Amino acid sequence: MRYDRFPDPTRGGWCSGARDDPTTGLVAWPDFFACLPTILQLTLRGGIGFGLAIGDVDNLKSFVEGRRAVDAQSFGHLAGNAFMGRLGTIARGWLHAADLPLACLATFGGDEIVVVAAINDTTAFTEQIGELRDQLCAGLPRTVSFGTATIAAAAIPAVTVGSHWWREFAVHIIGEVERSLFDGKQARKEGADVPLGFITEAVVRGQKA
Repeated sequence: MRYDRFPDPTRGGWCSGARDDPTTGLVAWPDFFACLPTILQLTLRGGIGFGLAIGDVDNLKSFVEGRRAVDAQSFGHLAGNAFMGRLGTIARGWLHAADLPLACLATFGGDEIVVVAAINDTTAFTEQIGELRDQLCAGLPRTVSFGTATIAAAAIPAVTVGSHWWREFAVHIIGEVERSLFDGKQARKEGADVPLGFITEAVVRGQKA
């Protein structure tokens, strides 16, 4: 079901029939993950690069608790929903204007955003995620940090074994990006000089195995 079609959370037909998350207007996780292995296979086997980014709101809990302290009627969670609704609106507006003909915005259903896109230039993709990060940080009362990864078509084995290879590869990519993102957050908690709203780049290992 589409709750808010404009700006749409997809470009070029990716996940076009998927259900939206009702809070953000982004593609809901179950439908997105069902589509992801096929998106990966068609993109990379078509000789096109693939980019993935996961954004996580910095310190959303403190914002929600703060709103609860000043607005007894919100109970905090309504403020969190309003925050994520605004995040979804900003992100969909960014995608509508971005030079990404094949792309999709999704959410796990919490305080995260997932971006996938067909890419020809890894540097340009990182810069585009930087632009999204900047728009989110400017339009929200909390920053959003990102982990990213890019995969070249040439890095994929010529022959893949088993019907679940692309699904397992999708899980692997997501895991490496999340590891990079939360390693950055943990380092900041431990006192490292890591700014809020950072962007990390994950190394996706074993692509030729």
